[in-house]
Amino acid sequence: MFTLPIPSLAGLTTDRLVFRRPVMADHAWWMPYMNNAEAIRFMPFTLGSEADCRGFIQRSLDRIERDGSCLNVVSERATGKPVGMIGLLTQDVDGTPELEIGYHLLPSEWGKGYATEAAMACKEFARQHELAPSVISLIDHANHKSQAVAKRNGMAFEKDTVHRGTPAMVFRVMLQP
Repeated sequence: MFTLPIPSLAGLTTDRLVFRRPVMADHAWWMPYMNNAEAIRFMPFTLGSEADCRGFIQRSLDRIERDGSCLNVVSERATGKPVGMIGLLTQDVDGTPELEIGYHLLPSEWGKGYATEAAMACKEFARQHELAPSVISLIDHANHKSQAVAKRNGMAFEKDTVHRGTPAMVFRVMLQP
């Protein structure tokens, strides 16, 4: 169980990053994600689809209205350049409500540690606000990069599941003793 609504992460900062809520105009800088076959291979998107790009952002906007959760725009503090969409999401996993840390980065930003840095900030935000006893990440079995981020965030593989019709691994870390 978790506390609703999820407080906004807007304004949350790390050493290199700042979070803000998404707006539909973010589709312009997010299209390189949708145009990269490697980036979307674990997602239900059509390569280069403007509609899927807008739909991805709209899902976060809808989540904000429903329960406060969303994928936030994460930008470099020094330059203001957006690098990805990362945040806390409410999910139903095997009939149980869960709080997920989700992370997606522009391919040009892979390998810089941004996903781990932002995911750790999400975990600490959830801990400080006592939002849930634990957080999870749902990850495709073949997505080794995301599995590595989860492990660096202190998460461990818990179980296999099927989420929205797709097999996934559940990684979890406890927030409260």
